[in-house]
Amino acid sequence: MNGPAGPLAPSSAGGAAPAFRLGVVQIAAPVLGGGLGGTVLAYVLVAATGGRMTAGELWTWVSNAMLASVVVPALVPQYRVELSDNFLVLRGGRRRDIAWRDIIGIEVRKTAGVRTLVVHVSDGRRIPLRAPMSFLDRRFDDKAQVLMDWWTARRVGPDRV
Repeated sequence: MNGPAGPLAPSSAGGAAPAFRLGVVQIAAPVLGGGLGGTVLAYVLVAATGGRMTAGELWTWVSNAMLASVVVPALVPQYRVELSDNFLVLRGGRRRDIAWRDIIGIEVRKTAGVRTLVVHVSDGRRIPLRAPMSFLDRRFDDKAQVLMDWWTARRVGPDRV
């Protein structure tokens, strides 16, 4: 079973380590949904105040929503999670390395039906990961298992949660 950046196995020997990032559709779908929802809301508000939205105005709103769903994914920083032998590496606006030995647990959290991972660090912080996420990703469970396997194989010290 292969992932987007290498084999989905708890060892980096013989290949690149796995990296997880959100797909274009995972970013564009909420933007498109929000834009279309905003269009419907604008249409309802105009109708509620006794006005009328022309077909041209409605087309402008819908076109802008569709354009935003194409442009926004290109503008969003390429956030990703990389696995290395010594660190869980978070990349986005800046790089953040979390040593495997400092991670005391990894939790799957479900919010509004979307599952994400939260890393529990020994200093008490809980760091939510933006990728992988279950929204429009059928391989979320596989990716979450890979991340947990890497942590399990690399943690040191007493048993962790």
